[in-house]
Amino acid sequence: MIRKFRRGLTAAGLAASLATAVALSALPPASAAAAEAGNVPDSFQRLHERLLRHGPKAPLMIAAHRGQWRDAPENSLAAIEAAIADGAEIVEIDVRPTSDGHLVLMHDDTVNRTTGGTGKVSDLTLDQIRSLRLKQGLGGAQAALTEHTVPTFEEVMRVVEGRALVNLDKGWPVREQMYEVLKRTGTVDHGLFKGSPTVEEAAAFMAKDPEILYMHIIDDATAGVAGTFPGRRPVAYEVVFDRTDDPQVAPETLEKIARHSRIWINSMWYGLAARYTDEASLRDENLGWRTLVGTYGANMIQTDNVEALDYWRDGGDLSRYGRQPGHRTVRVEAEDYAPGGEGVGYHDLDPNRCAVARPDEGVDICDLEGAIAVNWIRGGEWLKYRFEVRKAGLYQVSARVSSPYSPAGTVVLDWGTGAGTSARIANTTSHDAMTLQPLERRRLAKGTHELVLRMPEDAYQNFNLDHLQFDLIGR
Repeated sequence: MIRKFRRGLTAAGLAASLATAVALSALPPASAAAAEAGNVPDSFQRLHERLLRHGPKAPLMIAAHRGQWRDAPENSLAAIEAAIADGAEIVEIDVRPTSDGHLVLMHDDTVNRTTGGTGKVSDLTLDQIRSLRLKQGLGGAQAALTEHTVPTFEEVMRVVEGRALVNLDKGWPVREQMYEVLKRTGTVDHGLFKGSPTVEEAAAFMAKDPEILYMHIIDDATAGVAGTFPGRRPVAYEVVFDRTDDPQVAPETLEKIARHSRIWINSMWYGLAARYTDEASLRDENLGWRTLVGTYGANMIQTDNVEALDYWRDGGDLSRYGRQPGHRTVRVEAEDYAPGGEGVGYHDLDPNRCAVARPDEGVDICDLEGAIAVNWIRGGEWLKYRFEVRKAGLYQVSARVSSPYSPAGTVVLDWGTGAGTSARIANTTSHDAMTLQPLERRRLAKGTHELVLRMPEDAYQNFNLDHLQFDLIGR
């Protein structure tokens, strides 16, 4: 189950957020007021104008990685629609050619991971690819098939026309063909081409048409090209860095870029931005998005957490993200199980495959791209949690989990009787795709509670636990 969160912004949150200061300062008064309300209606012209702004007052723009794959299959029309609805101004897609010369959306060079079929995209005809159904979310061997099918690039551009920009990944080798599709659909000013060719090759392509939008990728080896484009400059640079002392993020390099272009940084996983990730941001904004904006000048961020980034950009306090207002939500981190050690606070069968927290104990606590979670969960293990409820009532008990398996696992919620409600953990389509899933509803009195989360021996178990959450939903 994918849960949509209410925003519940506060004046204090708006004042405190660096993202809000960056975004609102560059908007006209009417737009700033609308932004404070969390809803900025944009014509495409305004969106295009925003893209062309650069420098310290350029408003932060959100790019959805492969669309909103948390709601629909990656690179599907539904994922694109969901990304726009959730606040992304830019949707990143992956474009590849079929054997008969059509352009379709597919990240991998094969259809194996994301569809029910097999084979290379370049070996299959459009009709063959059209006959396949896409898998849920990020796909994988055990992900469920959906009714969605692989869209063509032209279909995508007709869907996004007037509504969003499109980042064209994997497409530099077929840029001329993509350009022809953009011309035919009247959307040349919607497509953001990207690549890491020579400056001369990129400049020659931009010279074809003044409406062409181009973003140049730089890393350790190509940091020196920043600011060297003759004439027209790239609208943005995608800056990829795995260390904070890499030359492409040296202050002088970022300064050169910011004079004429935007700074695009990816926050999906480690290695793209020196461990400043989406999941780290959800733990502490300074471990992710705030530092990318404040230290590295990012004014375009590509994310796997569109809703959360949009919430933060609107001034939301990430420590409150996903919680009910006031004291109506209790969250317990997976690593905060009860003290006492093996047999008292927990039981773990194969201890310390990783231990980024509580290393002297046996629970496998790992770092999943910035999320600190209990991993390597096996049948027969258990964890004991104690938590405080400040308001009596009916609570929805949920767990934020991830797993690429079906079934991913089964848990029993033992409130002190040795038995309890059994709940299945659903496939989230990746070890890194954390999702809040409901377990049970339970009346809780005000005061201290103790819950033992048991993993039955007779059930397959292979999931990761980020936190438990208790949301007050009734009296």
